[in-house]
Amino acid sequence: MEQAVFWHLVEEARAEAGSDTELVAQALLRRLRALTPNEIEQFEELWFQAQDELYRWPVRDAATLLLGPIDDDDFLAAQNWIVSHGRRTIRRVQDDPDSLVELAPDRHNARIDWFCGLPLEAYIAVTGAPFAIDGPSGPDTPLGTPADLTDESRTRQRFPRLTAYLDDNPWIERPWERAAI
Repeated sequence: MEQAVFWHLVEEARAEAGSDTELVAQALLRRLRALTPNEIEQFEELWFQAQDELYRWPVRDAATLLLGPIDDDDFLAAQNWIVSHGRRTIRRVQDDPDSLVELAPDRHNARIDWFCGLPLEAYIAVTGAPFAIDGPSGPDTPLGTPADLTDESRTRQRFPRLTAYLDDNPWIERPWERAAI
């Protein structure tokens, strides 16, 4: 499966379901079930590659600001959530992690991993048996260096849009307030 086909499937599912991420996952599953077993496995590998592109500290730091404290499982779910928004969104977030704020209206779906296991579920539906699950083969830790999000001034400089979003949404925990306790 070529990358263009992969992204077409993802973006077509998002276009069909719009802002409802749960419906995006359902639409994507329907599309995966129409593929051959080999194509489903290739799709899964391309999904893992897209996740790896987001497995960076600046993205995790941005996700922490948007979502509040996150653990590794939350970050994996957030990566899947970002991938589900398409290739342009991934590129924007990679180039400018502060742009993650653009997904704020859908932030309630970021911690729910609607997409984990979709290729396996489709593969079983098509073949009646599971494929070997190797899982992502990417790095063990995010690339880069984590920001000190407890330094409010530097965090505001690095992530001006996300910190402005926090200012407008006082119910989201701020890392610099947590450090002061």
